[in-house]
Amino acid sequence: MNLRRSIRSLLVVSLAAVPILPGCGSDNGPPTPPPGLDAGTTSDAGTELDAGSTADAGTEPDAGTTSDAGTEPDAGSTVDAGTEPDAGTTVDAGTEPDAGTTPDAGTTPDAGSEPDAGTTPDAGTTPDAGTEPDAGTTPDAGTTPDAGTQPDAGTDPFATCEGECQETAVTIQMNGEQRSLTNAYFGYEEPSTPGDPWTLWIELNNGTAGECPSQESPVPPQLVNVYNVKVPVDATPQEGSAPGEPRATLVDFEGVLSTAFFDHSTNLIFTPVAASLCPSCIKAGSPPASHFVAFDVDGLYENGALTGHGYATYCPSLNYLQDN
Repeated sequence: MNLRRSIRSLLVVSLAAVPILPGCGSDNGPPTPPPGLDAGTTSDAGTELDAGSTADAGTEPDAGTTSDAGTEPDAGSTVDAGTEPDAGTTVDAGTEPDAGTTPDAGTTPDAGSEPDAGTTPDAGTTPDAGTEPDAGTTPDAGTTPDAGTQPDAGTDPFATCEGECQETAVTIQMNGEQRSLTNAYFGYEEPSTPGDPWTLWIELNNGTAGECPSQESPVPPQLVNVYNVKVPVDATPQEGSAPGEPRATLVDFEGVLSTAFFDHSTNLIFTPVAASLCPSCIKAGSPPASHFVAFDVDGLYENGALTGHGYATYCPSLNYLQDN
């Protein structure tokens, strides 16, 4: 009997149609910006210069016969006695400046051996002893950041799952009865609104081992669907007790645990343990070689509980994509 597709459809309808009530577990709750120059006549009054007739009375210098008696200046032999200036030997006795040996005694500046004794700056071996900065081997000892192998080793705590991590052992108890669920599979649910997070649809069951659920596969005695779980990127727990939050729904085909067609959890804690997931790879049609999610579950029902560890492998039949 093929009930896989109808189970999922009916489960969604049951969640959308029946409001969640506190303390109720069965069939409950929905998954949602200038003329003045003319007065120059004053200069025209230069007629006063025309009275230069006074200068024409220069006849008085013509009586210069007095100057003709200039024989006294001819007696300039006094001036010729300029031998005093000729006795410039005083100036020629400039041997004093020539005795500039004092400036030439610049040996004092030449005695610049003090600056030349710059061996003090040359003794810059202190800066040259910059081996302290060169001893930057402390920053060079940046091998601590280089020891970033811890982030790189992030594959160790979350993307690696070995040994018991790859086993599924979940117990469902209800109304005094219990069953073990030993198989786990998962698919992706693409959000209807672009940009919203992708979620996982996980099926735990106790049917045939290694058989990926499909429309054609037989139903198991019991199965639990875990959904509204965001694709985990680390081990942060996800908890839900209201519509749209993580939830686990029991379907008991055997009728041993419950006679209700659906029993919804009233509280669920989903804790990722390890995962290798890639929603975008699914859209591209190239899932990763290692494709799984390992987790712990701890859920409560009105009359029961769900607890244990699951290791779910990928089943394309459990995908719900928007273009499908």
